[in-house]
Amino acid sequence: MDSTWILVAVGALFIIGLLAVSFRGNSVSAATREAHKTHDVGPIIAAIDEDKTGDMATSFNSAIKSLWDAYDRETATDLIKAFLERCDDKPIAQMWLKTVAEVEPEIARKKLGEAFILEHTREEVAAACAGGCGGGSCKSCKSCKS
Repeated sequence: MDSTWILVAVGALFIIGLLAVSFRGNSVSAATREAHKTHDVGPIIAAIDEDKTGDMATSFNSAIKSLWDAYDRETATDLIKAFLERCDDKPIAQMWLKTVAEVEPEIARKKLGEAFILEHTREEVAAACAGGCGGGSCKSCKSCKS
């Protein structure tokens, strides 16, 4: 009888853990949806910073991609800036810097500025995805996943 209760307790804790992880991910998604309406990336950044168990680069990438794909390029660029300020040593951060500079150069100059772009460009990191990984879609390089 005692082992049954232990199994039930472990199962319940596992389910609670899954729900907690699910809700944490949803807080970034909810903040991203809100940012698309308000153009304020503060709540996204707060949600990512609060999530101590998640991967920061993955969370930033997901939120940026969501805004970018919705053609909310100025808000996405604000989030790219926050991402680069926190970890410009990630290939995915460098991919977003390159993307905004090439696809939306006017927005990049307006939102980031030449000095910021130069300061946060890491050629050696970008070279890790020599062919341009397209935001983690390549199968050949694991570095764009980080």
